[in-house]
Amino acid sequence: MEKKWYYAILIIFTTCGFSFSSWISRTPELRDALHASAGTMGVILLGLSMGSILGLVLSNVFVRARGGRFAIMTSAFFMFGGFLTLATGAMVASQIVVFVALFIFGMGAGMCNVAMNLEGTEIEYRIKKTILPVLHAAFSIGTLVGAGVGVLFIKLGVSVSVHLVIVACLLFAILMVSTRFVPAGIGKESAADKKANAEESAADKRLWLNKRTVALAIMGLCLAFVEGSANDWIPLAMVDGYDVSHSLSTVIYGVFLAGMISGRLVSGRLIDTYGRVLLLRVAVAFAAIGLLLVILKISVVVCVVAIFLWGAGASLGFPMAISAAGDESQYAVKRVSLVTLAGYSASLAGPPILGFLANSFGLLNAFIFVLVAICVAGIFTGNVAKIKKTA
Repeated sequence: MEKKWYYAILIIFTTCGFSFSSWISRTPELRDALHASAGTMGVILLGLSMGSILGLVLSNVFVRARGGRFAIMTSAFFMFGGFLTLATGAMVASQIVVFVALFIFGMGAGMCNVAMNLEGTEIEYRIKKTILPVLHAAFSIGTLVGAGVGVLFIKLGVSVSVHLVIVACLLFAILMVSTRFVPAGIGKESAADKKANAEESAADKRLWLNKRTVALAIMGLCLAFVEGSANDWIPLAMVDGYDVSHSLSTVIYGVFLAGMISGRLVSGRLIDTYGRVLLLRVAVAFAAIGLLLVILKISVVVCVVAIFLWGAGASLGFPMAISAAGDESQYAVKRVSLVTLAGYSASLAGPPILGFLANSFGLLNAFIFVLVAICVAGIFTGNVAKIKKTA
């Protein structure tokens, strides 16, 4: 049962990554078709952020009422509709239609992200193994494949609209089939749970929200912002800042994803050997060095190596924060939900802010704001240490 469930969630993570990078790979062309400046693109991306944050909130409602499986199935309809609307917006070159499309898609993506992470923590609890980095690696693999398909479609001259319609159909079909192997009702609040929550004192309800949880949420927020900024802006930063072609910009974005995948796939054994704190601090240092080299604009070759370092360094922060939030099982659901909400909100709300900064200072200079976020996250890395159980 757990094996089929695990593989289903693995496929869902991969498919979500594929769908996300599919439209990201076409952002330079979409930007040109819309005749949008960096600041205007920031406003358009705000639609994705607003929809995603709403989806993050609705996901918890749906999960408590009907379970994670229901939330994922519902999200498939929103993402499918969002992609079809986005294809229409690209075809008619309408900034308003694209904004609405990203809002709809974002609502589905946010809903699915929370639900699939909660499913992952439940599997982790049952099989007594750390799997969240692998699940997030699957998401990164999906984004890499999506970016590769994007390059291929650009080379073949496939229009943005046709590309997005194909992705919409694949996404919907795969999610609907995969959820057949996900148990119903995971995370659903039972009558006994509702009664227990009603009887909790105010002091008991505050126990889950301690200083460590807040620190994990801040760290997750910062590092998810670092990852989200790369996903949204690397292709455009390469075109505008390094004067590379659209197809090469997508290839360089793929280098970032390769760094993410590498970091997440090898992290399991390294965490067991050296501990969470040391590994995360090394990762944060890699991310800071890589991003600094990108900002300095030394050469395209140096930039490619730096972007790999940026990806490898940014790969562990968010999944490690989620794992640390789930250390105490009695508070795991609330703490994981808070860290997930903080992380995904930052990864989606932060990039549009970069758009506004880029409009005034240039995209590479705007990345300094991301570098500051990495430094802030480094302050809180000690909080990922496993909680020592007292006798």
